[in-house]
This record gives sequence, C-alpha cells and structure tokens, in this order.
Amino acid sequence: MARLGKRGWRVPVTYGTAIAAAVACSGILITMLFLSISKIESSLPRFGFFAIREFHIAIRDVTHLRDMISLAQAAPTSAASLDQLLAANDLVYVRFERVDGSGTSREIPAYAGIVPRVNDSVTRIDALIAAGLPLDGIRLKEMGLELDQIVARMNDEYYKFGEQVNADLYASEISLNRFNYQIAFALAILSLLAIGTAVLLIGRRETIKKLEFLAWRDATTGLKNRAWMSANRDDLLDHAKLAGKQLHLYLIDLDHFKNVNDTFGHHVGDLLLKAVAEILQLIERPDDVFAVRLGGDEFAVIEIGATHSAEKGLGNRLRERLNGFAELEGHQVRVGASIGMASFPEHGADISTLMRNADSALYAAKAQGRAGLVTFSPAILSQIDVQLGEEAAIKRALNCDEFFLVWQPQFELATGRMTGAEALVRWRDPISGAIRSPMSFIPTAERSDLILELDKLVLSKACRQAAQWLPICSEDFVCSVNVSGKSLQNDVYFTHLVEVLRQTGLPTSRLQLEITEGVFVQNSRSALDILTEIRNIGISLALDDFGSGYASFGYLADFNLDQLKIDRSFLSDLASSPKKQNVVRGIIALANSLSLTVVAEGVENEAQLDFLIAEQCHRAQGFFMSKPIEETLLTNHMIARRGRTRSAGKFKLSLSA
Repeated sequence: MARLGKRGWRVPVTYGTAIAAAVACSGILITMLFLSISKIESSLPRFGFFAIREFHIAIRDVTHLRDMISLAQAAPTSAASLDQLLAANDLVYVRFERVDGSGTSREIPAYAGIVPRVNDSVTRIDALIAAGLPLDGIRLKEMGLELDQIVARMNDEYYKFGEQVNADLYASEISLNRFNYQIAFALAILSLLAIGTAVLLIGRRETIKKLEFLAWRDATTGLKNRAWMSANRDDLLDHAKLAGKQLHLYLIDLDHFKNVNDTFGHHVGDLLLKAVAEILQLIERPDDVFAVRLGGDEFAVIEIGATHSAEKGLGNRLRERLNGFAELEGHQVRVGASIGMASFPEHGADISTLMRNADSALYAAKAQGRAGLVTFSPAILSQIDVQLGEEAAIKRALNCDEFFLVWQPQFELATGRMTGAEALVRWRDPISGAIRSPMSFIPTAERSDLILELDKLVLSKACRQAAQWLPICSEDFVCSVNVSGKSLQNDVYFTHLVEVLRQTGLPTSRLQLEITEGVFVQNSRSALDILTEIRNIGISLALDDFGSGYASFGYLADFNLDQLKIDRSFLSDLASSPKKQNVVRGIIALANSLSLTVVAEGVENEAQLDFLIAEQCHRAQGFFMSKPIEETLLTNHMIARRGRTRSAGKFKLSLSA
C-alpha cells in the first residue's frame, strides 16, 4: 500500500511537470506569435501608404506631360517646347514602363488598365517629337484630349484605390486579430504546436521580405533605393562615429547615358543599368559598403572604412570597373561614369552636407572631361561658382546677340585664288568692347551644353552672310562652319540646318561643315547618322585639326569626307624639324591617295608657305596670308578682286583693297 501510495504520488508530479512545461512553451510561442503579427500589422499601413504615394506621383507625372503638350500647342516652333515635351515624356516612360509596368502593377491592380494607354500615348508622343519642329498642332490637340481622359481615369482609380487600401487594411486588422485567437486555440493542441509555429514564422518572414523589397529596393536593378538611403543614412553615420571610422560617400553619374537610350533604345539602356548594378553589387560588403540607385542613371556608394581607403581603395576600383565596354544584345556599349566623393568628418558632419559636397565633386569630374574621380575640396566650390557665372554670361550673350563672326580666308596654293573662308565666332563685351577669343568660352559652352545653341547661332549667321556674298564671290567659293560633336548627336541641329538653308537660299555646295576627330572617337551612332544625312543633301565635310587626336584611318576610308585640315601644331618650327616635315608630307600623300583636298592651318611665315607649295599642298590659311577679318573687309576685297586672278607667288590679302 505504501508503495502504491508512493507510486500514485509520483504520477501527478510527473504529468504536472510535463503539462507545466507545455503550457510555458505554449505561452512563450503565443507571445512570440503575437509580437510577430503585431509587427506585420504595423507594417501593412506603411506599405499601403507607399503604394498610394506612388500612384499620386504617377498622376503628377502624367499631368505634367499634359501641361507640356499645352505649352507645345502654344509654341509649336520653339525648340524649348520640344525639349520640355521630350523630358516630360521620358519621365512618364520611366514611371510606367521601368517601375510600375512590372512589380508595382501587381501591388496596384488599377495600373493594369492604365499602363497600356499611357505607354501607347508615350509612343505616339515619341513619334510626334521625332517629326521635329514645327510640332503638329492637330496631333498635339489629340494627345491633350487623350491625356485628359487618362488623368481623369487615374484620379478615379486613385480615390477608388485609396478607399480599397483603407478597407483592406481594416479588414486585415480584423482578420489578424481573429487569427490570433484561432492560433492561440490551435496551439493548445500540443501535437500541432511545432508545425503551426514553423509555418507561421516562414510565412511571416517571406511576407516581410516581399514588403521590404518593394519598399527598399529598386525594381529595375535590385539595388537599394533612395527610400532606403533616406531611412538609414543617419544610422550609417552613427555607426561610423561609434566605430571611429570615416564614412566615404561616392556619387556616380553615368556618362552619355541618354545617348545609349537614343542610339540603341530604352531596353538596352535598362540592360546597361543592370550591368552597372552588377558591378556595384560585387563591391558591396555587409555593414561596410552599400550600393544605392538614386534614380535615372545616378547611383551612390557608401563606405564605412579607414582614413586611407578613400581614393586608393574603393574609389579607384569603382573608376576602373565603371569605365569599359559591355556586350548588351549584340551591341558594344561603353560603360562610363563620373564619380564625386566626400568624406565624414572631413567634408561634412551630416549626410546632407556630404551629399551636397559629393555632388559638387561630381560636377567637377564632369567638367574635367568625365570618366574620372574627384574628391571634394573647398576649391571646387569656387570653381563651380566661376563655372556657373561663365555659363550665365554665355546665356546672356546668346540672348543679347553679343556673338559675331570673323572670317579666315583660305587660298589655293597652285593659283593664289581665295577659294573660301572659315567662320570663326567671337564675343564682344557690350560694356568694355573687349573681344574674347573662342578658347575663353567654347570649353565652358561644351561642358554645359550651351554649345548646342551657339552652334546654331554661328550656322545661321554664317549662312546668311554666305548668301549675301553669292553675287560677288567666285563660283567655287565655300564657307566653312565648325560644328561640335554634341550638336551632331542632336537631331535638332540637322533640322535647324535644313531650315536655315531654306530661309537663306544658300546652295548646299557653298557650305562646308568642319568636324573634329572626337566625333569618330566617341563612336556615337546618332552623330554618324546625322553626318550621313548632311552629306546626302550635298554639304561637304572637312576633318579639322587632323593628327591632333586619335582618329582611325578606317574612318577616312569608310566615311565620305571631302577635306583634311592639317593641325597648326605640325607647322610650328616646320623649317627646322625634319620629323614634322615628314609628317606633313605623309598627311598630304594620304589625302591625295584618298582623293581628299588637304588644307594647312596656321601658316605664319613664308618658309612654311614655300614648303607647302613645294609639297603640292592644295590649300592653306593663316596669319601670313590674312588674319581673321570681319565680313565688311572681306566683302570689300571680293568686290575689288572680282574677276581677277592673283599671282601664284603672292598670297597676302590686301585689306585696303
């Protein structure tokens, strides 16, 4: 009995311990479950807000495009209207095609019916833009009505979606609360405790991962996005402070990314962005290096590291890996990037200051020729101020017609005849009257894209003057005009060229465009296509400053040029330099073998002229024969010399004639 009694006493203790342990485990698991579900509950409204925000931004972008169409209707012949319409259209394309046309459309079902209409409108507007100036008013009106309908539809869907999100969130809250009690009851069955917990934890983890990816990752590249950087940048700085390390911020901007889109298409542009993202992902390190896509073709890399690791380490690796070529759908596409870097605490005590200073360094990197790395310094701000002041002065000069042309006569060496003149731009200060040479403002214009407007201005003035000379100049007199590589990458220049020729009545045979070797080095398909169109309408092409760059002889054979211009650097010290003499002989022989006219620039003395005549160089220009002169003096010379042939032994232009 005693034994039985003792045995009977042990059984409740054993089972009680097991039950207590099970209850304790159940309580712990239920508590963990409630905390997990509470976290999901607190996250859902936040992500719902992000979706509504994205919808609102999309409505804003489409409305902006509608406004730009109205602006274009008001000024259908304005290049500015065309540029603004193109920019607004590209913005809508990025919003719907790259971002919302894939992942987000699954999160916002209302996009499914709107995206095709918007994409169709973008395509039609692209066709309208491609037609050039003046813009078709009827098609603009049709597109305006179409976008009005789309905006109205989007507004309706916006409010419907907002109500739906609120209703869904409220329903989710009720469902989750009910689900808590159901799981608590189910966990009472200990046999299902492990399975139920595992399933719920896995589902919770996957849900959070999906939501976090949509909120913190860029849909095109998979990199962290601007929202992630905004939310974590202060924590990263605090981490660097606590670790006693520097924080290096690199801002990266792809060089000539728009040319890739224009030449190969937006899908290749997206592939290029992904290729850049793969490079940046390779250099990422947990807790040390973070890569972010800020938007468009802009990226950021944040490194928390030692003081000496800034330029010599990661910065150099970024510069090397981001400047090369990539094979994208059979196209050899250059991956080029400019990088600006700022460091904490040397260049700023907070992320906002570092961002501004890194952006200033990036601006300096682009001004220095792109494809480089520049570290911020206070001197950069002074340089930027000077640069911006110079750009503002050039804009004012363009608006106030302060630029004018002088003409550099060209002579045929076999006869001494003046066969043409090169138009050279000058800038007259309206206050002091001082004349500025091109070298003082052309580099700034090229860096800021003001060269596009300057090239058009020079072309217009040159063609008008050349047309006025038609009655008094010889039949083979040709006016030469320089054109930059940037203008040749812009369809607007060719449209402007055709319109100027139509307005002035200048025959295409009387105009020659001078290009530099950089056009071929950049290998811009759009530039080469425009050169072909220019050549097809009868305008001759001259390769300026030949030998000073890196042109391939293949272009001389394959591309239909008319003239080579020997760079003036080969003529300096020509009489005393056998090597330069051999180079000039070689260029003349090369031009003759390709049936090209060869022109020597920078002839400054009689010895140079005698050498060129002896080597049968076709033409020459330079101070020895005539300095660049204004149109009035050249006009007087043409009138005085009309019908007369100069002696082959004398080439100087008589300005008193």
